[in-house]
Order: sequence, then structure tokens, then C-alpha cells
Amino acid sequence: MTELFNRAVGQLRDPNLEVRLAAIYVRREVAKDFPDLSNPVFELLQAYLRAGGIDYGDDDPPIDVREIVKILRSRLGESDAEI
Repeated sequence: MTELFNRAVGQLRDPNLEVRLAAIYVRREVAKDFPDLSNPVFELLQAYLRAGGIDYGDDDPPIDVREIVKILRSRLGESDAEI
């Protein structure tokens, strides 16, 4: 489990969108399957968003960012409203 967790961390910065999305989805499943790891998973996803520091203005954020926001919103019990 630790190896899977650590590998997903490195893959969040991969230039390939599919790799980043896979890392995000792996983290989501780890948080579901291992409740004791859910806080570190969500903290990491939040840190990833904060580290980006990009202002998208009127443009939609990339799909990986939207997926992270969707996962974080679901954790907070919010709807999947538009970003």
C-alpha cells in the first residue's frame, strides 16, 4: 500500500494527463478503502492544488484539477456544481 501511495504522489506532476488522472483516481480509491489514510490523501490533493497557484480567469481549469475539486467536494458533502 505504501508503494502505491508513494507512486501516486510522483505521478501527480507527470506531464501526461492520463497518468495524472490515474494517480488522482488511485488516491480517491485509497481514501475510500483505507479510512485511516483518507486525511493524508485529501491533504495531499489540497496541497497539489495550492502549489499550482494558477489563476484560470474565465477559462475552465484542466480536467485533472476539476477531478480533484470534485473529489474534495464529495468529501465535504457538497454537490458536483460547476467549478
